[in-house]
Amino acid sequence: MSESPLRTLLKRVTMPVFKLGLVVFLVLGVVLVLGQAAGLVVGDGTLVEGVAGALALPMTTAAAVTGLLGFLLSYLHRWSAGED
Repeated sequence: MSESPLRTLLKRVTMPVFKLGLVVFLVLGVVLVLGQAAGLVVGDGTLVEGVAGALALPMTTAAAVTGLLGFLLSYLHRWSAGED
C-alpha cells in the first residue's frame, strides 16, 4: 500500500524539526542547570534566579513543541506502544 504524498512530505519535514527542537531544549536545559550551579558555587542568588527567569520559558516552550511533534511523528510513522 502506497502512502500519500502529503504524509511523505510531513514525515520529511517533521523529523528534522523534531531533532532540532530536541537539541534546542536539551542545550537550554544544560545551560540553565550549569548557570544555576555557577550561581550556587559563587553564592549569587540573583544569578540563579536570573538564569532560570531567562531560560525557563524558552526551554519549556521548545520542550512542549518537540513533544507535540513527537506525538505527530508517532502517527505519521504508525508507531505503536511496545514496538521495538
